[in-house]
Amino acid sequence: MQGLLFWMAFGVLLPQALWTRQATPRFRAPSGETHGLITPAHTGDNSEPLEFVGLGDSIIAGVGAKTMTETLVVQAARALSGHLNRPIQWRALGKIGANGEQIEARAHQMDWPQSADVVLISTGVNDLLGLVTVGTWQKRVQRLVETVRDKAPNAWIVFCGLPPMQIFPALPWPLSHVLGFRARQLDLALVQATAPFERVLSIKIYDQVSRTFMAADGFHPGPKGYQVFGALVADALSAKWHSISRIL
Repeated sequence: MQGLLFWMAFGVLLPQALWTRQATPRFRAPSGETHGLITPAHTGDNSEPLEFVGLGDSIIAGVGAKTMTETLVVQAARALSGHLNRPIQWRALGKIGANGEQIEARAHQMDWPQSADVVLISTGVNDLLGLVTVGTWQKRVQRLVETVRDKAPNAWIVFCGLPPMQIFPALPWPLSHVLGFRARQLDLALVQATAPFERVLSIKIYDQVSRTFMAADGFHPGPKGYQVFGALVADALSAKWHSISRIL
């Protein structure tokens, strides 16, 4: 029933959606290298760096930030390095506009590090805008997990949840509320799709976002948003790491 309501509402709002697509400014990816090494400020640990791979859409590419140091991948890796007192080798492999199917294809083709420890994935908004059904979205998520697991069998796979699109400044009312409603549906479907897998986390950001986190394009996070979301990712991962350490 909820899916039917979305399709009916979106059909009525299609002209507004097309106008918004044309009116929203297009930001480029930030400047700087898409890979690097983060070393904790205080450490005597001589262990090998953890391998941290960012894979996904414009959020992984860092749209909304001015430099790569401000992006989600680097902010999450830096915070995790501090939590674990470990150096982290990071790579950001984001493609602006990519949906789940395209991200999975890239995961098949990319040159993976020998042993990835964390794979941070951002996907969903472009699937939503491409009018994917909930069932198709869940299948895309499951195939993506299976592909990444095949390439990085020991990694923690972390999905960024979908954002509350109803607060995006670039989206006019009532389109914003219809897309926000759909984003919540796909966010819940993401949690359900990833639940059966081991070592897979879904970080819910739906209730963590405010307009103050947004970049000037009104559609992507700015540096403050990336910092907050990076901390959420690092907190969730470090809790899992410490829990495993206690068991071992």
